[in-house]
Amino acid sequence: MPFNAEYLFELMLGIALAMARILPCMMLVPAFCFKYLKGPLRYAVTCAVAMVPAPSIGRVLSGQHENWLMIGGLLLKEMVLGVLLGLLLYMPFWMFATVGALLDSQRGALSGGQINPSLGPDATPLGELLQEVLIMLVILSGGLSLITQLIGT
Repeated sequence: MPFNAEYLFELMLGIALAMARILPCMMLVPAFCFKYLKGPLRYAVTCAVAMVPAPSIGRVLSGQHENWLMIGGLLLKEMVLGVLLGLLLYMPFWMFATVGALLDSQRGALSGGQINPSLGPDATPLGELLQEVLIMLVILSGGLSLITQLIGT
């Protein structure tokens, strides 16, 4: 099988366009656990997920003979769409963390931050617990595959 550089270029272009949508979503949605993955490993996971739709994206773009300005506009559109999808998918997790923070502030768990501001971020124990419970429920109910299908389409 001979080496085909044109197919490799189409695949790289497809990966770049797929990563433009997938990376903001994966960084915002806590179900993908990017809070714990740091550095190049985060981008390797995103690249591995982006390899699924990349061949079809590259094949469609090669048939249209688009110029670099159109591809740049398409890249910007995919990034904006990824941020909007990520914010939309993050809202239920944010709601659970906010309810936990409200309950923690009612019971006085955050009063130490008023006395000593160097305690760190305002991560509340109950908010983190409720968010982790929602992540567990999403994974156990099969919602993680639905989230990835929504991001990929």
